[in-house]
Amino acid sequence: FCLSLRASGACSCHGKAQYCREDRLGLYCINCQGNTEGRHCENCKEGYYHQRAGDNCVPCNCNTAGSQGPGCNNEGRCTCKLGVYGDKCDRCRGDTPVTASGCEPLRLICRSRNSGRLTDNTEECLPCFCNGHSNVCSSAEGYSIYNITSTFENGPEGWRATTAQGVNPSQVQFRWSPTHKDIEVISKEILPVYLLAPASYLGNQVLSYGQTLGFSLRLDRGVRRPSISDVILEGAGLKVSASLGDLRTVVPCAKKVAYTFKLDEQPSSKWKPQLSSKEFQTLLSNLTAIKIRGTFGENGRGYLDDVSLVSAKLGPGTPATWVEKCRCPAGYDGLFCERCATGYRRRFPGQGPQSPCDPCSCQGGTCDPETGGCYSADEIPNLQMCPKGYYVNRQQSNSCQKCPCPEGEACYVIPGTQEVKCARCPRGTTGSRCEICDDGFYGDPLGEYGPAKQCQPCQCFGHVDQNAVNNCDRRTGECRKCLNHSTGPKCENCEDGYYHSYPTEPCQACNCNRQGSVSNSCNDRGQCKCKEGHDGLRCDKSTCPSCFNPVKNKVRHCRTQNKHKENKRIQIFDTVTKSRSRVEKELRPKLRELEEKEAQQRNTIAGMIKDIDTILADIANLEEIRKSIPNGCFNIPPIERP
Repeated sequence: FCLSLRASGACSCHGKAQYCREDRLGLYCINCQGNTEGRHCENCKEGYYHQRAGDNCVPCNCNTAGSQGPGCNNEGRCTCKLGVYGDKCDRCRGDTPVTASGCEPLRLICRSRNSGRLTDNTEECLPCFCNGHSNVCSSAEGYSIYNITSTFENGPEGWRATTAQGVNPSQVQFRWSPTHKDIEVISKEILPVYLLAPASYLGNQVLSYGQTLGFSLRLDRGVRRPSISDVILEGAGLKVSASLGDLRTVVPCAKKVAYTFKLDEQPSSKWKPQLSSKEFQTLLSNLTAIKIRGTFGENGRGYLDDVSLVSAKLGPGTPATWVEKCRCPAGYDGLFCERCATGYRRRFPGQGPQSPCDPCSCQGGTCDPETGGCYSADEIPNLQMCPKGYYVNRQQSNSCQKCPCPEGEACYVIPGTQEVKCARCPRGTTGSRCEICDDGFYGDPLGEYGPAKQCQPCQCFGHVDQNAVNNCDRRTGECRKCLNHSTGPKCENCEDGYYHSYPTEPCQACNCNRQGSVSNSCNDRGQCKCKEGHDGLRCDKSTCPSCFNPVKNKVRHCRTQNKHKENKRIQIFDTVTKSRSRVEKELRPKLRELEEKEAQQRNTIAGMIKDIDTILADIANLEEIRKSIPNGCFNIPPIERP
């Protein structure tokens, strides 16, 4: 049944509806107005917002090209795509407006050709390193500083001893010290022995360009004079070396010395021979050896520790501002155009990333990007040729069968198993039939669990390690490995005690003052909830004069209590004083009279005692006289003593 909204408040619709109905849960509003929705018209429709129920819902006005969707929070702040900023997601870095295609990448920072240091003066920029395939690049987003380190806490960590030529030397002791947590090399030979870095330091290390290689080295015995080849880098057919110091000096004996070498072509970096910027980056792009000299002369000893190579990786953390990405032409792919795109092959495989990429000449349209070899079974001589998107089915009289691949893609038959595999899957899909979502994507491309859903990138707002696997559920897209104290199905929220203004930003600690805040939680601007009398972002400031009244009341209360105590003390003092006066006035004369009577009695008793002593002496004398009179002279009885 319908009830008209009455002043009694039986049907609460926050003034956004006139009628409501009743169901098993109670009354609910119908026909909510003002872009509201909900049982009580308490929410705004998608694309609108208000700060509290009952307020007017106003449009979010999110920029369609820069935002994740039309929705916003209760302050009108939209959820922006990566690299887009502003409450309405309408600004790019540098405060430039968002275009229909999003934010145009900018080369915000580069390495100066004059000093080798990072600069925002684009006129000083070194040429982009794109393996010679492009001269256009921009600052790469999403890269953070990553240190490749060896601290030798639990072993040698893959390091080994070698000669400059890479030969394992004889008469050499190499071991890990569990006591000192370093590696030690001892050689009886005159020729130097080097410590060779493991595979984790090698390969494509172009992201370390302009950064540092550091280590600590302690030398014992030997000549210990630096040479021009104390540290050696090899890669891509190139080689550079550097000295541990001035060739005229002697390296300190038995002293742990820290060394740092900058990885660029600048003269101040002291690598010999001096390479060009492109050559040095080419060397780093295929680094095959890092050698650190460990012995200097016969019976030399060296101890290596604390090795660190500064690099970068995709993922959250301290931004690696030096990383750039190239704008690759057709046929090239990768951060530095180092790979041939699908459907292309290297013209000169021996040149590696430097080689031009040409279209594949295979029937199926795809080939091995390094060798140019064709995948599809249609390429086998003397077999029927099938059009693109079909393959030769040997089990059915070599007839052409349609490839089980989406979008008419080519396929090939794996020799031996005869399994048909798609040569190329749409972005985000994998599997022999492109039937599952690739790592980092989610969906259901074949509709095996319901309606088919195209694989799309997992949206974790950059709060997962891009080098990790299984960051999100391949079916639901729920993020599994949120980092930086983020949480939620999309890592869009922060853990309790942390905050961010935008989901793409790392969560920061609220750091609420314990004494001044209600809890350790804060809002998305970092504002903690303060107790009365406290203010500030972290509730660490007092809000005078508003805080003064409670303090003043406490002081007044304490003063009143102290005054009562003082009055009571005065009363007690007066009582004692009066009692003492009464004693002095009334009792002292009586005491004096009693003392006089006591003295008189003492004197009387003393006189009586004296008289008794005299009488006793007289009696004793009389007794002696009686004894001296002869018997019979007098009939006198003996004197009886009292």
